[in-house]
Amino acid sequence: MKIEIPSYVEKRLRQPMPDNHFIVKNSTPVLSFGDSRTAHVATLGLNPSRIEFLDKKGEELVGPNRRLETLTSLQVPSLSDASIEVLEKVVEGCHRYFLRQPYWKWFGQLEPILQLLGTSYKTGTACHLDLVQWATDPVWGKIPDPVIRKKLITADANFLREQLISNSIGLLLLNGSSVINIVQKTFGLVLHRHPKTLVSRSAKTDILVGSGPLGIPVIGWTVNIQSSFGVTNELRQSLADEVSTVRANL
Repeated sequence: MKIEIPSYVEKRLRQPMPDNHFIVKNSTPVLSFGDSRTAHVATLGLNPSRIEFLDKKGEELVGPNRRLETLTSLQVPSLSDASIEVLEKVVEGCHRYFLRQPYWKWFGQLEPILQLLGTSYKTGTACHLDLVQWATDPVWGKIPDPVIRKKLITADANFLREQLISNSIGLLLLNGSSVINIVQKTFGLVLHRHPKTLVSRSAKTDILVGSGPLGIPVIGWTVNIQSSFGVTNELRQSLADEVSTVRANL
């Protein structure tokens, strides 16, 4: 089935790969994990993991192990002047991400929160977005030059804003203090600290609440569920329960 690609999406796909060696070779922009057109809730992170395109040895994922389209799979040198049919494959790959080989070790830790909100990555009622659509190697926090990180965020900010206001996303969830800080600074969001702090044996998290583009409700938590030290299943469940409660009272 032919996919209608909005002009702002086509513009983002044709954006040249940044001229630095931290972007994963032959990768394509990850517009979304799942279909943002059908999602009611979106989780937001920093940028896609290298694992979406590379195996543990740093080799490109191919065949049935491939998670998303690459320049190799598309057989094009870049997307800047690629045919619309090629761009459609990239978009469809993003939409169908959770129907192929999702990195469930990472996304599965957000799924309990989504399910308590009546949504799921698996059903297409939730999706994941990133501040930057390029996957990097090394990971975001280990890119040695902060100027490069700032340029990547600035370059992709307008796309994310347009993405949020052009779809039916009714709630944005921010995973971790780094995401919260960048979103507040980049989009001028004012988030208010929720009075309840969640504590487990080795970690704790604050919850922040506010609104984003077009008044979209925003809930964030300062702990990074996947990578912060000391995050337990107990804390994840408490966070899921509290986010559900906060959402019900918005």
